[in-house]
Amino acid sequence: MLEVHGLSVRAGDFLLSDVSLTVQKSSCHVILGPTGSGKTLLLESVIGLRKPDKGKVLVDGNEITYLSIEKKKLSYVPQDLALFPHMTVRENILYPIRIRRSSQDTENGIMRELVDSFGIRHILDRQIRNLSGGERQRTALARAVVSGCKHLVLDEPLSSLHESLKKELWYLLNDLQRRYDLAILMVTHDLEEAFFLGDTISIIIDGMLHQQSRKREIYGHPQSIEVARFLGVGNLFRARIPPITGHPLSVYCEELGSTLRLSTHRRTTAVTENNEFVVGIRSEDVVIPIKGELSPNTSNIIEGTVVDIFETGATFTVIATCGNRSKNIEITLRRSILNRLNLAKGQSILIHLPEENLFLIDPSAPKDFRLDKTLGV
Repeated sequence: MLEVHGLSVRAGDFLLSDVSLTVQKSSCHVILGPTGSGKTLLLESVIGLRKPDKGKVLVDGNEITYLSIEKKKLSYVPQDLALFPHMTVRENILYPIRIRRSSQDTENGIMRELVDSFGIRHILDRQIRNLSGGERQRTALARAVVSGCKHLVLDEPLSSLHESLKKELWYLLNDLQRRYDLAILMVTHDLEEAFFLGDTISIIIDGMLHQQSRKREIYGHPQSIEVARFLGVGNLFRARIPPITGHPLSVYCEELGSTLRLSTHRRTTAVTENNEFVVGIRSEDVVIPIKGELSPNTSNIIEGTVVDIFETGATFTVIATCGNRSKNIEITLRRSILNRLNLAKGQSILIHLPEENLFLIDPSAPKDFRLDKTLGV
């Protein structure tokens, strides 16, 4: 297990402040955040390329914060891969084993298994300069695993690859993690990659840890406007709690002209003390019901008008106005659903916001954040 406790480090005028996280055995912890948020700085501090101002790093309960890099028992793959250009693929992969003077039997066993897993047996005697981008990535990852370290630290290792090859390596990394019981701490800017590989996700913005939890919780319940916007949630609306108690929680959205029920939320002391907040829903969770398929008891039905329809590959994005028309709502539909609905610009529609898919932004979200600008009002 890899643990980071209260890590803070300064780089020029930038401060990465008080970051804590845990990477369990045979799991992947992903660091997400905008460019310049401090993700790489965090990894460099964990592996020892930068000295933290405070905090500590532990591996299996033993502090390694100030040990030399070679004694930390961490295997690091930086963005540039750091392969040795004067060595062949075979020599690069075997380098960690030979540095540690492992036995020839161990070397041969690990080597055979990994080169077959990565599909690089046919390039073992090539020079690094003669490799494609994907072959370089595979070589760097094979070298990291062959070292025998159970803790991998990966800084956007797949960022330069095209989509099909990248996804192929997602499956491979996932398989290696389980097969070798690896604890992986990984930075990526790719949301799909993060949710595919990550078990736990930390979101860092402007050097601060904004949210950290299991990926399902991160996906379904962003805790601040900044996190929601970073995750691509466009449907964020001002909300106010009406003076009616009970469960499920109900909120009034003037922009939508409707009172909405949220079945997964209860009225709490924090909520009642501050009744102005934001309710959100992902575009793929918004439903345009087909006539005759709505139950009379269905909640959260609002009227809207189609403004535009955009094709986005396998799906379509429908933009509709609703309520007082000061806000648009974004809806993602599969092609088959769009064809059944036969939508057109200017068409009046009903919009269903399933109560179990709505989330509330925590009332304690940063008060200096410009809500008007963020919500596009």
